[in-house]
Amino acid sequence: MNRSEEYLMLIKELDNTPPQLEYSMQRVEAKLKKEHKGRFFTVSLTSLVIFFITFILLVNSFPTFAYACGRIPLIKNLAQLVAFSPSLSAAVENEYVQPIEIEQTQNGITARIEYVIVDQKELDIFYSLDSENYNEMDANPEIKARDNSPLEGYSLISGNYDTGNGELNHITVSFVDVDMPDSMILTLKVHDNGWRKEIVEVENEITSENEYMEPDYISEFNFTLEFDPYYTSQGEELILNHNFEIDGQTLALETAEIYPTHIRLNFLDNEDNSAWLKEFKFYLVNEKKQRFDKITNGITGTGSVDSPMMRSHHLESSFFSESKSLTLYITGVTWLDKEMETVKLDLANITAEELPQGVTFVNAERKGNDWLLIFEATEEAENHSYQIWNQDYYDQEGNEYFYNSWGTTHNMDSWNDKAEQFVEKTGVFQVEITLKDYTFDTVYMSPSYSRRIEFVDPIVIEVK
Repeated sequence: MNRSEEYLMLIKELDNTPPQLEYSMQRVEAKLKKEHKGRFFTVSLTSLVIFFITFILLVNSFPTFAYACGRIPLIKNLAQLVAFSPSLSAAVENEYVQPIEIEQTQNGITARIEYVIVDQKELDIFYSLDSENYNEMDANPEIKARDNSPLEGYSLISGNYDTGNGELNHITVSFVDVDMPDSMILTLKVHDNGWRKEIVEVENEITSENEYMEPDYISEFNFTLEFDPYYTSQGEELILNHNFEIDGQTLALETAEIYPTHIRLNFLDNEDNSAWLKEFKFYLVNEKKQRFDKITNGITGTGSVDSPMMRSHHLESSFFSESKSLTLYITGVTWLDKEMETVKLDLANITAEELPQGVTFVNAERKGNDWLLIFEATEEAENHSYQIWNQDYYDQEGNEYFYNSWGTTHNMDSWNDKAEQFVEKTGVFQVEITLKDYTFDTVYMSPSYSRRIEFVDPIVIEVK
Protein backbone atom coordinates (compact mmCIF):
# COMPACT_ATOMS: atom_id res chain seq x y z
CA MET A 1 0.00 0.00 0.00
CA ASN A 2 1.49 3.40 -0.97
CA ARG A 3 1.21 6.67 0.98
CA SER A 4 -1.59 7.86 -1.29
CA GLU A 5 -3.75 4.85 -0.43
CA GLU A 6 -2.94 5.28 3.27
CA TYR A 7 -4.04 8.91 3.12
CA LEU A 8 -7.30 8.07 1.33
CA MET A 9 -8.07 5.38 3.92
CA LEU A 10 -7.41 7.90 6.70
CA ILE A 11 -9.77 10.43 5.16
CA LYS A 12 -12.47 7.76 4.85
CA GLU A 13 -12.00 6.84 8.49
CA LEU A 14 -12.50 10.49 9.41
CA ASP A 15 -15.86 10.35 7.65
CA ASN A 16 -17.00 7.15 9.41
CA THR A 17 -17.59 6.86 13.13
CA PRO A 18 -16.18 3.61 14.56
CA PRO A 19 -18.98 1.17 15.50
CA GLN A 20 -18.03 1.31 19.17
CA LEU A 21 -18.70 5.04 19.26
CA GLU A 22 -21.83 5.16 17.12
CA TYR A 23 -24.82 6.77 18.80
CA SER A 24 -22.88 7.30 22.05
CA MET A 25 -23.76 11.00 22.21
CA GLN A 26 -27.36 10.27 21.26
CA ARG A 27 -27.59 7.71 24.07
CA VAL A 28 -26.11 10.17 26.55
CA GLU A 29 -28.49 12.94 25.43
CA ALA A 30 -31.50 10.60 25.61
CA LYS A 31 -30.58 9.60 29.14
CA LEU A 32 -30.10 13.24 30.13
CA LYS A 33 -33.41 14.27 28.67
CA LYS A 34 -35.16 11.49 30.53
CA GLU A 35 -33.51 12.35 33.86
CA HIS A 36 -33.88 16.14 33.53
CA LYS A 37 -37.16 16.58 31.71
CA GLY A 38 -38.67 19.99 32.41
CA ARG A 39 -35.44 21.43 33.87
CA PHE A 40 -32.47 23.36 32.52
CA PHE A 41 -30.04 21.09 30.68
CA THR A 42 -27.15 20.02 32.91
CA VAL A 43 -24.71 17.20 32.21
CA SER A 44 -24.65 14.18 34.47
CA LEU A 45 -21.10 13.53 35.69
CA THR A 46 -21.70 9.78 35.46
CA SER A 47 -22.80 10.05 31.82
CA LEU A 48 -19.77 12.11 30.88
CA VAL A 49 -17.45 9.68 32.61
CA ILE A 50 -19.00 6.79 30.66
CA PHE A 51 -18.62 8.70 27.40
CA PHE A 52 -14.99 9.67 27.96
CA ILE A 53 -14.06 6.15 29.10
CA THR A 54 -15.50 4.84 25.84
CA PHE A 55 -13.59 7.50 23.88
CA ILE A 56 -10.29 6.70 25.64
CA LEU A 57 -10.74 2.96 25.04
CA LEU A 58 -11.25 3.64 21.33
CA VAL A 59 -8.20 5.89 21.14
CA ASN A 60 -6.05 3.25 22.81
CA SER A 61 -7.53 0.31 20.92
CA PHE A 62 -7.70 1.77 17.42
CA PRO A 63 -4.54 3.68 16.35
CA THR A 64 -6.17 4.95 13.15
CA PHE A 65 -9.00 6.49 15.16
CA ALA A 66 -6.51 8.21 17.48
CA TYR A 67 -4.49 9.39 14.50
CA ALA A 68 -7.57 10.74 12.75
CA CYS A 69 -8.67 12.70 15.82
CA GLY A 70 -5.19 14.15 16.23
CA ARG A 71 -4.88 15.24 12.59
CA ILE A 72 -8.29 16.92 12.20
CA PRO A 73 -6.98 20.41 13.19
CA LEU A 74 -4.01 20.12 10.82
CA ILE A 75 -6.14 19.03 7.87
CA LYS A 76 -8.45 21.94 8.62
CA ASN A 77 -5.46 24.32 8.86
CA LEU A 78 -4.17 23.02 5.53
CA ALA A 79 -7.53 23.80 3.90
CA GLN A 80 -7.44 27.32 5.37
CA LEU A 81 -3.84 27.90 4.28
CA VAL A 82 -4.50 27.03 0.61
CA ALA A 83 -7.69 29.10 0.43
CA PHE A 84 -5.77 31.71 -1.61
CA SER A 85 -5.25 29.16 -4.38
CA PRO A 86 -8.22 27.59 -6.23
CA SER A 87 -5.87 24.90 -7.58
CA LEU A 88 -4.46 23.85 -4.20
CA SER A 89 -7.91 24.10 -2.60
CA ALA A 90 -9.24 21.71 -5.24
CA ALA A 91 -6.31 19.38 -4.57
CA VAL A 92 -7.13 19.26 -0.84
CA GLU A 93 -10.86 18.82 -1.50
CA ASN A 94 -10.07 15.91 -3.82
CA GLU A 95 -7.73 14.33 -1.24
CA TYR A 96 -4.72 14.90 -3.50
CA VAL A 97 -2.28 15.33 -0.60
CA GLN A 98 0.74 13.24 0.40
CA PRO A 99 1.36 13.17 4.17
CA ILE A 100 5.06 13.43 5.07
CA GLU A 101 5.10 13.88 8.88
CA ILE A 102 8.78 14.07 9.71
CA GLU A 103 10.25 16.40 12.30
CA GLN A 104 13.54 17.45 13.86
CA THR A 105 14.33 19.41 17.02
CA GLN A 106 17.39 21.60 17.41
CA ASN A 107 18.23 24.47 19.79
CA GLY A 108 14.75 24.32 21.29
CA ILE A 109 13.09 24.63 17.85
CA THR A 110 11.01 21.88 16.27
CA ALA A 111 10.62 21.89 12.49
CA ARG A 112 8.00 19.55 11.07
CA ILE A 113 7.15 18.76 7.45
CA GLU A 114 3.44 17.93 7.46
CA TYR A 115 2.28 17.47 3.87
CA VAL A 116 3.22 17.99 0.25
CA ILE A 117 1.10 18.54 -2.83
CA VAL A 118 3.28 17.43 -5.73
CA ASP A 119 2.90 16.62 -9.40
CA GLN A 120 5.15 16.29 -12.43
CA LYS A 121 6.32 19.93 -12.32
CA GLU A 122 5.39 21.64 -9.03
CA LEU A 123 5.96 20.92 -5.37
CA ASP A 124 4.09 22.63 -2.53
CA ILE A 125 5.55 21.94 0.91
CA PHE A 126 3.60 22.60 4.12
CA TYR A 127 5.66 22.81 7.28
CA SER A 128 5.63 24.30 10.76
CA LEU A 129 8.16 25.78 13.21
CA ASP A 130 7.58 25.64 16.95
CA SER A 131 9.59 26.91 19.90
CA GLU A 132 9.17 28.11 23.47
CA ASN A 133 12.05 30.55 23.02
CA TYR A 134 10.90 32.44 19.91
CA ASN A 135 7.47 33.86 19.15
CA GLU A 136 7.98 34.36 15.41
CA MET A 137 10.48 32.59 13.21
CA ASP A 138 11.21 32.62 9.49
CA ALA A 139 12.95 29.98 7.41
CA ASN A 140 15.00 30.51 4.28
CA PRO A 141 14.45 27.33 2.22
CA GLU A 142 16.90 25.66 -0.14
CA ILE A 143 16.65 22.43 -2.12
CA LYS A 144 19.23 20.06 -3.59
CA ALA A 145 19.37 16.57 -5.00
CA ARG A 146 19.36 13.47 -2.79
CA ASP A 147 23.15 13.13 -3.32
CA ASN A 148 23.68 16.78 -2.24
CA SER A 149 24.37 17.91 -5.82
CA PRO A 150 22.69 21.13 -7.04
CA LEU A 151 19.28 21.06 -8.68
CA GLU A 152 18.78 23.31 -11.70
CA GLY A 153 15.93 24.73 -13.71
CA TYR A 154 13.47 25.64 -10.96
CA SER A 155 11.86 28.63 -9.25
CA LEU A 156 11.25 28.75 -5.50
CA ILE A 157 9.08 31.07 -3.45
CA SER A 158 8.29 30.97 0.24
CA GLY A 159 5.40 32.64 2.06
CA ASN A 160 6.90 32.47 5.51
CA TYR A 161 6.25 35.96 6.92
CA ASP A 162 4.29 36.62 10.12
CA THR A 163 3.55 32.97 10.83
CA GLY A 164 3.07 32.09 14.49
CA ASN A 165 4.45 29.19 16.45
CA GLY A 166 3.20 25.83 15.21
CA GLU A 167 1.22 27.32 12.31
CA LEU A 168 1.46 25.80 8.86
CA ASN A 169 3.69 27.54 6.36
CA HIS A 170 4.13 27.11 2.63
CA ILE A 171 6.95 26.71 0.08
CA THR A 172 6.44 26.36 -3.69
CA VAL A 173 9.03 24.86 -6.04
CA SER A 174 8.30 24.90 -9.78
CA PHE A 175 10.49 23.02 -12.27
CA VAL A 176 10.72 24.46 -15.78
CA ASP A 177 12.19 22.05 -18.34
CA VAL A 178 12.81 19.01 -16.13
CA ASP A 179 10.41 16.74 -14.28
CA MET A 180 10.01 16.44 -10.53
CA PRO A 181 12.70 14.20 -8.97
CA ASP A 182 11.54 11.26 -6.87
CA SER A 183 13.27 12.74 -3.81
CA MET A 184 15.24 15.78 -2.68
CA ILE A 185 16.83 17.39 0.37
CA LEU A 186 15.06 20.42 1.83
CA THR A 187 17.11 22.76 4.02
CA LEU A 188 15.37 25.21 6.33
CA LYS A 189 17.64 27.94 7.68
CA VAL A 190 15.70 29.36 10.61
CA HIS A 191 16.13 32.85 12.04
CA ASP A 192 14.28 34.97 14.56
CA ASN A 193 11.87 37.35 12.86
CA GLY A 194 13.07 40.20 15.11
CA TRP A 195 16.19 40.73 12.99
CA ARG A 196 14.29 42.98 10.56
CA LYS A 197 13.49 45.62 13.17
CA GLU A 198 17.12 45.82 14.23
CA ILE A 199 18.21 46.34 10.63
CA VAL A 200 15.65 49.11 10.06
CA GLU A 201 16.88 51.01 13.13
CA VAL A 202 20.49 50.83 11.96
CA GLU A 203 19.60 51.59 8.36
CA ASN A 204 17.66 54.74 9.27
CA GLU A 205 20.84 56.20 10.66
CA ILE A 206 23.07 55.13 7.76
CA THR A 207 21.28 54.74 4.45
CA SER A 208 17.77 53.38 3.79
CA GLU A 209 15.29 50.81 5.02
CA ASN A 210 15.60 48.69 1.89
CA GLU A 211 19.03 47.22 2.45
CA TYR A 212 19.07 43.46 2.97
CA MET A 213 21.44 41.87 5.46
CA GLU A 214 21.93 38.15 5.91
CA PRO A 215 20.24 37.17 9.19
CA ASP A 216 21.88 35.24 11.98
CA TYR A 217 20.53 31.71 11.71
CA ILE A 218 19.57 30.03 14.96
CA SER A 219 18.96 26.54 13.52
CA GLU A 220 19.41 24.67 10.28
CA PHE A 221 17.34 21.60 9.41
CA ASN A 222 17.90 19.13 6.58
CA PHE A 223 14.99 16.92 5.56
CA THR A 224 14.99 14.16 2.95
CA LEU A 225 11.67 14.28 1.11
CA GLU A 226 10.50 11.24 -0.85
CA PHE A 227 7.57 11.53 -3.23
CA ASP A 228 5.03 8.89 -4.16
CA PRO A 229 5.39 8.10 -7.91
CA TYR A 230 1.60 8.24 -8.16
CA TYR A 231 1.77 12.00 -7.60
CA THR A 232 4.95 12.85 -9.53
CA SER A 233 3.57 11.24 -12.69
CA GLN A 234 0.42 13.38 -12.79
CA GLY A 235 0.19 15.76 -15.75
CA GLU A 236 -0.93 16.08 -19.35
CA GLU A 237 0.76 17.88 -22.26
CA LEU A 238 -1.14 19.10 -25.33
CA ILE A 239 0.83 19.87 -28.51
CA LEU A 240 -0.81 22.88 -30.19
CA ASN A 241 1.64 24.92 -32.33
CA HIS A 242 -1.07 27.54 -32.90
CA ASN A 243 0.20 30.72 -34.61
CA PHE A 244 -1.59 34.02 -34.04
CA GLU A 245 -1.03 37.77 -34.29
CA ILE A 246 -1.52 40.10 -31.34
CA ASP A 247 -0.98 43.88 -31.34
CA GLY A 248 1.17 43.64 -34.46
CA GLN A 249 3.43 40.92 -33.01
CA THR A 250 3.48 37.25 -34.05
CA LEU A 251 3.35 34.53 -31.39
CA ALA A 252 2.73 30.79 -31.28
CA LEU A 253 0.98 28.86 -28.53
CA GLU A 254 3.29 25.86 -28.61
CA THR A 255 2.00 23.59 -25.82
CA ALA A 256 -0.41 23.49 -22.89
CA GLU A 257 0.46 21.51 -19.77
CA ILE A 258 -2.29 20.58 -17.31
CA TYR A 259 -1.22 19.60 -13.78
CA PRO A 260 -3.13 19.27 -10.50
CA THR A 261 -1.39 22.42 -9.16
CA HIS A 262 -1.58 24.68 -12.25
CA ILE A 263 -1.82 24.99 -16.03
CA ARG A 264 1.11 26.16 -18.17
CA LEU A 265 0.71 27.78 -21.54
CA ASN A 266 4.03 27.88 -23.42
CA PHE A 267 4.58 30.43 -26.18
CA LEU A 268 7.18 31.09 -28.88
CA ASP A 269 7.89 34.47 -30.43
CA ASN A 270 9.05 35.58 -33.87
CA GLU A 271 12.48 37.06 -34.56
CA ASP A 272 10.85 39.90 -36.51
CA ASN A 273 8.85 41.08 -33.49
CA SER A 274 9.71 44.53 -32.18
CA ALA A 275 8.77 43.67 -28.57
CA TRP A 276 9.22 40.85 -26.08
CA LEU A 277 6.18 39.18 -24.54
CA LYS A 278 6.14 39.79 -20.77
CA GLU A 279 2.62 39.10 -19.48
CA PHE A 280 -0.93 38.26 -20.51
CA LYS A 281 -4.31 39.14 -19.13
CA PHE A 282 -6.21 35.96 -19.89
CA TYR A 283 -8.37 33.13 -18.64
CA LEU A 284 -9.62 29.69 -19.67
CA VAL A 285 -13.23 28.49 -19.82
CA ASN A 286 -14.36 24.87 -20.05
CA GLU A 287 -17.54 23.34 -21.46
CA LYS A 288 -19.24 23.76 -18.06
CA LYS A 289 -18.56 27.54 -18.15
CA GLN A 290 -16.07 27.16 -15.30
CA ARG A 291 -13.39 29.84 -15.47
CA PHE A 292 -9.69 29.36 -14.67
CA ASP A 293 -7.84 32.64 -14.13
CA LYS A 294 -4.20 33.55 -14.12
CA ILE A 295 -2.43 32.61 -10.91
CA THR A 296 -2.30 35.71 -8.72
CA ASN A 297 -0.56 34.36 -5.60
CA GLY A 298 2.35 32.12 -6.49
CA ILE A 299 4.63 31.46 -9.44
CA THR A 300 2.89 33.15 -12.38
CA GLY A 301 5.34 32.15 -15.10
CA THR A 302 8.93 31.55 -16.15
CA GLY A 303 11.17 33.30 -18.62
CA SER A 304 13.30 32.31 -21.57
CA VAL A 305 17.02 31.61 -21.29
CA ASP A 306 17.76 33.20 -24.67
CA SER A 307 15.78 36.45 -24.38
CA PRO A 308 13.80 38.74 -22.06
CA MET A 309 10.62 36.98 -23.22
CA MET A 310 8.37 35.34 -20.61
CA ARG A 311 7.78 32.03 -22.33
CA SER A 312 5.60 30.09 -19.88
CA HIS A 313 2.45 31.56 -18.29
CA HIS A 314 0.54 29.87 -15.44
CA LEU A 315 -3.19 29.65 -14.73
CA GLU A 316 -5.29 27.90 -12.11
CA SER A 317 -5.76 24.23 -12.79
CA SER A 318 -8.69 22.53 -14.50
CA PHE A 319 -7.33 19.09 -13.51
CA PHE A 320 -9.99 18.14 -10.98
CA SER A 321 -12.86 19.58 -13.04
CA GLU A 322 -12.25 16.88 -15.67
CA SER A 323 -12.72 19.45 -18.42
CA LYS A 324 -13.37 18.02 -21.86
CA SER A 325 -12.64 21.33 -23.60
CA LEU A 326 -10.74 24.51 -22.73
CA THR A 327 -10.94 27.84 -24.55
CA LEU A 328 -8.38 30.61 -24.01
CA TYR A 329 -9.48 34.26 -23.91
CA ILE A 330 -6.69 36.87 -24.08
CA THR A 331 -7.93 40.30 -22.99
CA GLY A 332 -4.62 42.16 -22.64
CA VAL A 333 -0.88 41.91 -23.10
CA THR A 334 2.25 43.50 -21.62
CA TRP A 335 5.30 44.12 -23.81
CA LEU A 336 8.91 45.11 -23.39
CA ASP A 337 9.87 47.00 -26.53
CA LYS A 338 13.29 45.89 -27.73
CA GLU A 339 14.46 49.51 -27.92
CA MET A 340 13.71 49.85 -24.18
CA GLU A 341 15.69 46.90 -22.81
CA THR A 342 17.67 49.54 -20.92
CA VAL A 343 16.80 53.22 -20.33
CA LYS A 344 19.06 56.07 -19.27
CA LEU A 345 18.35 57.94 -16.02
CA ASP A 346 20.02 61.23 -15.05
CA LEU A 347 20.21 60.90 -11.27
CA ALA A 348 21.55 64.39 -10.61
CA ASN A 349 18.64 66.05 -12.42
CA ILE A 350 16.00 63.36 -11.71
CA THR A 351 15.12 62.83 -15.36
CA ALA A 352 14.81 59.82 -17.65
CA GLU A 353 14.96 59.51 -21.41
CA GLU A 354 11.98 57.14 -21.26
CA LEU A 355 10.01 55.30 -18.56
CA PRO A 356 7.63 52.34 -18.52
CA GLN A 357 3.96 53.20 -18.98
CA GLY A 358 2.38 54.55 -15.77
CA VAL A 359 5.74 55.14 -14.01
CA THR A 360 7.04 58.47 -12.65
CA PHE A 361 10.63 59.17 -11.55
CA VAL A 362 9.97 60.92 -8.23
CA ASN A 363 13.38 61.45 -6.62
CA ALA A 364 17.04 60.48 -6.54
CA GLU A 365 19.07 61.19 -3.42
CA ARG A 366 22.76 60.53 -2.91
CA LYS A 367 23.62 58.95 0.44
CA GLY A 368 27.36 58.58 0.79
CA ASN A 369 28.43 56.20 -1.97
CA ASP A 370 24.84 55.07 -2.57
CA TRP A 371 21.84 56.40 -4.47
CA LEU A 372 18.27 56.09 -3.16
CA LEU A 373 15.80 56.16 -6.07
CA ILE A 374 12.04 56.65 -5.70
CA PHE A 375 9.45 55.82 -8.37
CA GLU A 376 5.67 55.88 -8.48
CA ALA A 377 3.51 53.58 -10.59
CA THR A 378 -0.20 53.23 -11.25
CA GLU A 379 -1.99 50.48 -9.32
CA GLU A 380 -3.80 47.85 -11.38
CA ALA A 381 -5.93 47.04 -8.34
CA GLU A 382 -6.22 48.45 -4.83
CA ASN A 383 -3.02 47.84 -2.82
CA HIS A 384 -1.62 45.78 -5.70
CA SER A 385 1.98 46.36 -6.78
CA TYR A 386 4.14 44.86 -9.50
CA GLN A 387 7.78 44.89 -10.50
CA ILE A 388 8.88 47.97 -12.47
CA TRP A 389 12.59 47.29 -12.88
CA ASN A 390 14.71 44.18 -13.23
CA GLN A 391 17.55 43.90 -10.75
CA ASP A 392 20.40 44.49 -13.22
CA TYR A 393 21.64 48.00 -14.03
CA TYR A 394 24.67 49.46 -15.83
CA ASP A 395 27.03 52.41 -15.80
CA GLN A 396 28.12 54.49 -18.81
CA GLU A 397 30.87 51.97 -19.63
CA GLY A 398 28.46 49.03 -19.66
CA ASN A 399 29.63 47.51 -16.36
CA GLU A 400 26.88 45.41 -14.78
CA TYR A 401 25.54 45.81 -11.21
CA PHE A 402 22.67 44.30 -9.24
CA TYR A 403 20.46 45.49 -6.40
CA ASN A 404 19.00 42.77 -4.16
CA SER A 405 16.07 44.45 -2.44
CA TRP A 406 13.46 47.15 -2.86
CA GLY A 407 10.61 48.58 -0.80
CA THR A 408 6.99 49.18 -1.84
CA THR A 409 4.53 51.58 -0.18
CA HIS A 410 0.82 52.18 -0.79
CA ASN A 411 -1.42 55.09 0.26
CA MET A 412 1.44 57.54 0.77
CA ASP A 413 0.97 61.10 2.03
CA SER A 414 1.84 63.91 -0.40
CA TRP A 415 1.89 67.67 0.02
CA ASN A 416 -1.06 69.50 -1.55
CA ASP A 417 -0.20 73.16 -2.23
CA LYS A 418 -3.82 74.23 -2.61
CA ALA A 419 -4.95 72.60 0.64
CA GLU A 420 -1.63 73.42 2.33
CA GLN A 421 -1.53 70.02 3.98
CA PHE A 422 -0.49 66.44 3.42
CA VAL A 423 -3.18 64.29 1.79
CA GLU A 424 -3.31 60.56 1.17
CA LYS A 425 -2.31 59.61 -2.35
CA THR A 426 -4.38 56.71 -3.69
CA GLY A 427 -4.31 54.75 -6.93
CA VAL A 428 -0.51 54.55 -7.03
CA PHE A 429 2.27 52.77 -5.18
CA GLN A 430 5.80 53.91 -4.51
CA VAL A 431 9.00 51.91 -5.01
CA GLU A 432 12.35 52.67 -3.34
CA ILE A 433 15.56 51.17 -4.74
CA THR A 434 19.07 51.59 -3.33
CA LEU A 435 22.04 51.43 -5.71
CA LYS A 436 24.86 50.39 -3.40
CA ASP A 437 28.39 51.71 -3.93
CA TYR A 438 27.35 53.49 -7.11
CA THR A 439 28.99 56.90 -7.43
CA PHE A 440 28.01 57.89 -10.98
CA ASP A 441 25.34 60.48 -11.81
CA THR A 442 23.98 58.43 -14.73
CA VAL A 443 22.58 54.90 -14.66
CA TYR A 444 21.04 52.55 -17.22
CA MET A 445 18.12 50.66 -15.68
CA SER A 446 16.39 47.55 -17.10
CA PRO A 447 12.58 47.92 -17.25
CA SER A 448 10.44 44.86 -16.49
CA TYR A 449 8.03 46.09 -19.18
CA SER A 450 7.45 49.11 -21.38
CA ARG A 451 3.71 49.21 -22.18
CA ARG A 452 0.37 47.46 -21.66
CA ILE A 453 -2.47 46.93 -24.14
CA GLU A 454 -6.06 45.91 -23.37
CA PHE A 455 -8.45 44.60 -26.02
CA VAL A 456 -12.12 45.42 -26.48
CA ASP A 457 -12.63 42.04 -28.15
CA PRO A 458 -10.58 39.20 -26.69
CA ILE A 459 -8.42 36.92 -28.79
CA VAL A 460 -9.93 33.42 -28.65
CA ILE A 461 -7.92 30.19 -29.00
CA GLU A 462 -9.16 26.61 -28.61
CA VAL A 463 -6.72 24.83 -26.30
CA LYS A 464 -8.49 21.52 -25.79
